[in-house]
Amino acid sequence: MTLEEKITFYSRENAAEFQKYLKEKDCSARISVEHLFSGTPYFEGTIAAFATLIDTIIAKEEDSELSEIKADLLSREKTLTEFFAEHKVGDVLTDATPSQLLAQLETIEANGNEDIQKTATEKFVNSLMILGTLEDNELLNVAGETPEYTLTGIKDPKEMRVMYAYTDLAGITPEDLDGSGITSHIRTSSTTGYVITTGPEIMLTSGIDDLGDVLEHLDVDDDEAGRFVDAIFFKQALIAKIHELIVGGITTEDALLKAFDAPAFPLGDTTDVISFDLTADYLSGVLNDLRKQGFIKGRDGKIKSC
Repeated sequence: MTLEEKITFYSRENAAEFQKYLKEKDCSARISVEHLFSGTPYFEGTIAAFATLIDTIIAKEEDSELSEIKADLLSREKTLTEFFAEHKVGDVLTDATPSQLLAQLETIEANGNEDIQKTATEKFVNSLMILGTLEDNELLNVAGETPEYTLTGIKDPKEMRVMYAYTDLAGITPEDLDGSGITSHIRTSSTTGYVITTGPEIMLTSGIDDLGDVLEHLDVDDDEAGRFVDAIFFKQALIAKIHELIVGGITTEDALLKAFDAPAFPLGDTTDVISFDLTADYLSGVLNDLRKQGFIKGRDGKIKSC
């Protein structure tokens, strides 16, 4: 159905909880499982190898993007050097796990001090970089549900292997890489999504003002949640305008489509406006869904409010 909307969750439990919420609002919702498999190509090499390669290229021709990567390499090396100076093999990294630092960051953000927020954010990003680099270099043991991170080895930061996406080093040629010690590493991964498909009746209910708050407490990507809430709002605005135009005297699909050619319409009782760029097929699909919901009636291109 045209008015159906989808949202993907990371776990079946959260999808089921959202499905329950929708059903309590008399909105139908079904769950389907979606498996995705994707890959991203990276360049992989030691910090020293990347630094040497970039220095060689920049010596021939200045490149601001490569200079930024060189600065990132030096920052990684400095951060890793400081980390190894403060830790020994066997240490359990209890004070710098992503979950702990993220919790600290969220607490600090709530307090609103920008300088402290910036420091906490940098610490969080550095923690992710350190743990990721240690794991890629097999210097970290991760165990347990919490999980627990144990340092299993120490290495010269210059000799630690790091990766950059192909797109980060788009200007590098095969000739540049020859003899550099830098190779390709294609990382593939599979993910499982639990997709909720809502019925069109969600567009007609007035009891979902708390939709955004509900999603905020579930395990769903922020952008995905935002896209879903926006889609519901936009479709509700479209349906409201369809109702208004039909009540105003429009009786055919063709006339309704032509009416939507207007530059913009007032958005509710606000001073804001909304515009619609609709295809005939899309509008027809919306109207068919509204007929099935008993919102409008009429056949063969005719429309009438119920």
